[in-house]
Amino acid sequence: MTDFRNTSIIELAAIVANHLNQHDIKVVLVGGLAVEIYSENLYLTKDIDMVNTSYDSAGPLKQAMSELGFEKQGRVFINDSTEICVEFPSAPLAIGDEIIKETTVAQSQNGDIPILFASDVIKDRLLAYFHWQDRPSLVQALAIMKNHIISPEELKAFCENEGEEGEYDFIAGLHETAMKQNMNSMLDLEIMVRNEFLKRL
Repeated sequence: MTDFRNTSIIELAAIVANHLNQHDIKVVLVGGLAVEIYSENLYLTKDIDMVNTSYDSAGPLKQAMSELGFEKQGRVFINDSTEICVEFPSAPLAIGDEIIKETTVAQSQNGDIPILFASDVIKDRLLAYFHWQDRPSLVQALAIMKNHIISPEELKAFCENEGEEGEYDFIAGLHETAMKQNMNSMLDLEIMVRNEFLKRL
């Protein structure tokens, strides 16, 4: 199958992951689609990011993707039948300096998708916020926390290890507000974060 015009991004991720697995290429879903899955579609993306944990050379991966009609263009693989592109960020699978050894799977009609745990996706988003003050990444982390029932307390040690004790208190306050006001859209979360940042000026 090489025509994916009617295939959702999650189903396409499953097709790619399972096709690569048939070629003994192991991948784990990270990035925006992992956020989409764990935020229960509050956040949407058109990119599939998978880390090649088999450390295979580029040749076998390129050949396997070509069998699905995807050709490499720059850093990404594209298929003319879909706007969705696939990228394979460099291994190792890590959150900051921490190598990730355990993952889970997201189920779909086209098979399981190896994926980071929700808590690790949150940590990845928070690192982007800590290092680059990337507010969209903070909003994405909050979306997962709210919709995947992960409390700030579960992330306290991580924030402290990153030297971000003050940011932990800020994140906990944002999470509390999001839960109390039952925010169910990325726009609501974005407005809340923007307003709280204005208060810090």
